[in-house]
Amino acid sequence: MRQFSWWLSLVVLGAACNSNSLSLSPTAPSSSLSGLAASGAMLQSGLPANSEGNWSPWYFPAWQPGIGEPLTTNGGMVVDSVVEVNDLCVSHIRLTWDARTSCKRFIVTITSIGWLDAFLRWDSSAPGFDPFLSGDVVLVAPSGRFTASDWRHTEEHVFALVEPGDYGVLVMSYVPVSLPFQIKVERRPQN
Repeated sequence: MRQFSWWLSLVVLGAACNSNSLSLSPTAPSSSLSGLAASGAMLQSGLPANSEGNWSPWYFPAWQPGIGEPLTTNGGMVVDSVVEVNDLCVSHIRLTWDARTSCKRFIVTITSIGWLDAFLRWDSSAPGFDPFLSGDVVLVAPSGRFTASDWRHTEEHVFALVEPGDYGVLVMSYVPVSLPFQIKVERRPQN
């Protein structure tokens, strides 16, 4: 009986590992691939077909681009804002990201290929600030693919290679209070 229990556990674990029911999927949703056909070594967009551009292999399911407070990449403008406690700026964010997450969502419109940098500074003097739960900044491509900064720092930075489109900038906080921050986005040319 003990051998059967061990074998059954192994089969269940193997089936779970092969399951594609994770909320964050390592493959793009089929609808987001419809306009991207590789032509030789280049995509139609002009990005190298093998370029990851600092993007993770993960996607937000059912991502809806074009939503959020607008940010501009002109002049290095710094925006003061607050992640309100229990603000869920993306559907199912607590199921797909972290059960403690509150977030603020921005949008950046990119008109040419280049690098998008996002710089985040938490207000460490704010009541309830905890450097171990301070959160991160996340860039999300129109397809839902994302890249995230480290976390547990007062200042965070994330960057990715981008092409024309609307990109999401998410500021994530894991503290159970509203938390002020400053954010700045910059676009650099592709070298």
